[in-house]
Amino acid sequence: MNEQDLIDLGFIKEYGDKSFYYYVLEFGRGFELISNANDEIENGKWFVEVFEEDSIRFTDVKDLTEFIEIIKRNKK
Repeated sequence: MNEQDLIDLGFIKEYGDKSFYYYVLEFGRGFELISNANDEIENGKWFVEVFEEDSIRFTDVKDLTEFIEIIKRNKK
């Protein structure tokens, strides 16, 4: 997926310091999705992981969109 996909999904740009940035989408209560940093991008492609759980990684915007929709529909 590309950077614009993240923006379109509602991710917010956050800066680690002046040299890099990444995107975050918060759902509340500490559950959030986080992208790789711009200095870690390979071939212009971004990925998203569940924060502090790097065993789940989204590289396809369609899969990520469906996951976000499922979370939003089932959030208390």
